[in-house]
Amino acid sequence: MPDDSEAHAHRYGGEGVSAPEIPFLAGLDPAAIEAVRARMVPVAVPAGKILFEQGAPGDALYTLVSGVVGVAARDHNGRPTRIARLRPPEIFGEMALLSDAPRAATVIALRDAHLLQLTRDAFETVIAEHPHTLLYLARMLADRLRTLYEGYSVHHAPRNFTILAVTDGPDTEGFARKLAGAFDTVLPGETGCLTDWPDTADEAWFQAYEGRHARTIFAAREIDCPWCRQSQRRGDHVLLLAEPGAAPRPGAAEYLERVRSDWIRMDLVIRQDPGAKRPKPLHPAVAALPVALRIQLRDGRPADLQRLARLASGAGRGLVLGGGGARGLAHLGVLRALDEVSCAPDFVGGTSMGAIIAASLAMDWSLAEIQEQTEAFFATDNPINDYTLPLHALTRGAKVDAGLAARYGGARIEDLWLPFFCVSSNLTTGDTMVHRSGDLAQALRASIAIPGLLPPVLCDEGVLVDGGMMNNLPADVAAELERGPVLAVDVGSDRAFQDMPRRGWTGRLMRKLIGSPLAMPGLAPLLLRAATVSSDAQSLMAATHATAVLKPQLSGIDLRAWSRFRESAELGYREARSNLEAGKLDRWLDPLR
Repeated sequence: MPDDSEAHAHRYGGEGVSAPEIPFLAGLDPAAIEAVRARMVPVAVPAGKILFEQGAPGDALYTLVSGVVGVAARDHNGRPTRIARLRPPEIFGEMALLSDAPRAATVIALRDAHLLQLTRDAFETVIAEHPHTLLYLARMLADRLRTLYEGYSVHHAPRNFTILAVTDGPDTEGFARKLAGAFDTVLPGETGCLTDWPDTADEAWFQAYEGRHARTIFAAREIDCPWCRQSQRRGDHVLLLAEPGAAPRPGAAEYLERVRSDWIRMDLVIRQDPGAKRPKPLHPAVAALPVALRIQLRDGRPADLQRLARLASGAGRGLVLGGGGARGLAHLGVLRALDEVSCAPDFVGGTSMGAIIAASLAMDWSLAEIQEQTEAFFATDNPINDYTLPLHALTRGAKVDAGLAARYGGARIEDLWLPFFCVSSNLTTGDTMVHRSGDLAQALRASIAIPGLLPPVLCDEGVLVDGGMMNNLPADVAAELERGPVLAVDVGSDRAFQDMPRRGWTGRLMRKLIGSPLAMPGLAPLLLRAATVSSDAQSLMAATHATAVLKPQLSGIDLRAWSRFRESAELGYREARSNLEAGKLDRWLDPLR
């Protein structure tokens, strides 16, 4: 079995490596192609090494033969931003052939990489012999720039997956084979699975193996062994397997900290009992590992394994539900329409009323249970009517607190069946606060704390109120996860206060005494509307980040019309069904379409 030094020192050569295809030359005549190839120099770059830095002089083009490189650029504050992850046979650095301007980005080898380099001097020699090559390259650059300006971006779409066990108990090899089957069920192509270092395997062998498969899984039994390091170095995405309550394996935390990279994402996959009502918690040391998501996996549940496959590969379905008071009950109809086409979301989030329903999905409640609980909480007995002396708000919020505790008490955001987030507004810092961990009931209470109507939530981070104040439809938060397309449901942008409310004789008399117009909305609906209205700017922002946006026609529904929940749900259902039938949700239903 080769050791680590051998893994870095594979010979540049062998079948499929010494004479690679170079697609960007395909449009040239054979003589020009041969002239360019003759002047391209092979370069080997070990994983983690920077090929060139942003701002450095540009003097060569590179074409990637094997491995993976990452492209990043510093913003105006000097912070690095990931731009692209390139695989063979991509080219990069081509502007250096036409201009001596400094490099616009930094390129780093994410895996051991082999490249072919064409320097500017060598290119100018080719131009002298084959002048038409210059025009060809100029046209190619124009096409690439046009694609860039049309908004194309490279997202996180890993092809190689590394599986490591961070606690005792998980069978990494058996899990790898099951995951390969799940990948092949939900994604096109065949998944390769390697559980040990094949005899006599060199870089050419690995490259050929990966080339024969749409994806490759590398599974290691041990932590920080040669095969483990090789597997981790070749992976774009690492899945860490853990048992609930089990302590981390010796050296696991130190190894993971050592190999951490902004370019390689790590998820924690936790095995749960098939009949568990709620996921069992992790050992504190395992919970502290630096991972992007925790993904719960119940034994014997193919749907859970397929959800993991979609989330890990960037083909998951995200659902974001906006706030809008009683209009948020339209989300129930949207869920019914999605259930009819057997298309459940893989990760969820929301604001205010949308956060409540999204949390119910993350708890893995059935559609019937979500409807029953939501109607009981809001429609049967309005929880926002325990009025009090308005020192902090018009209501005490005790009914809301009790309702949230009864339904979500004891649950933590990071330990839900589906990845979940909700949004509140931090009045202390003036920023949007995204809740990705912590007590679920408290986070939901903050997300629905309409200023003036419900008391705010006080916590170490500050004074928190309704998320709709700053981001009523947080599709951008879901899109930043890079887990797949996002469907956003906007129930806050329809017009309100179009019809004069009916007033009893006492209400009419009181308004006459204080000189208030009969059509003037009351304080409670004004506060509710102010906290949950989606501006045109917010709707445009959501549309920018979401694959599709649903906007049920809810202008006839009052913001506090909790008793009209069936009508609201029906309007949400009709909107979702019409979009499904028109094919407007196809990209969300099938992310690979």
